[in-house]
Amino acid sequence: MEKEKPLVFNRSNAGTYRKFDEAIKILEYSVMLVELFKLKEFNNVIAGQLRLILCDTSIKTIKGGEKVVIDNSLLPKINLNPKLYPVRDFVELREGNAFIPGELLFDYTKPMIDLKTWRDQVIYKISLGDNLHEITIFDFIKESANKSGGAHLDSSLPEKSFIVDVHSEQVLRYIAKGLFRSIGRDFKAHSLENLTHIIREIEQAKASE
Repeated sequence: MEKEKPLVFNRSNAGTYRKFDEAIKILEYSVMLVELFKLKEFNNVIAGQLRLILCDTSIKTIKGGEKVVIDNSLLPKINLNPKLYPVRDFVELREGNAFIPGELLFDYTKPMIDLKTWRDQVIYKISLGDNLHEITIFDFIKESANKSGGAHLDSSLPEKSFIVDVHSEQVLRYIAKGLFRSIGRDFKAHSLENLTHIIREIEQAKASE
């Protein structure tokens, strides 16, 4: 007997928007917990949510054996042509070494750019021995999520993954804040709302004891 193919269900537009809102809310809470309560463990959650929203790609083999990249990120599913603020210029340390300070990662005075161009921007140029590594936003998010505990944890790290792991604590938060500002979301206002919600829930829990 021929085995029946499994059913495939398509998520509705409303369901996709709901998932995006959930991911943004999780991201906001995680950044707040890291910054206000010094719970650095939530950097792992930030990495995972940034990948889900901005960099969730996979490789699919199509007819003829050709491999194509499929973009499953949430942001382009709710906005067909999303635009975000570009990164600033590099600070040169010495030949082959340059970086963009986390707090100055994005330039909000420049016009916004499309998502692919934004993801391909280099934010670190670092030499280790004879190897020059240029790390893009896409690299940074994917390496943080896939190698350093955001979604997976590798026991040994290649050079690029090691560089990302060292700098992820601050840079991930600033990427998240750049995303918030690009989509017109007031992080400070939402953090106050989220903090108020937590305090209210704690007070209600104590009152019910």
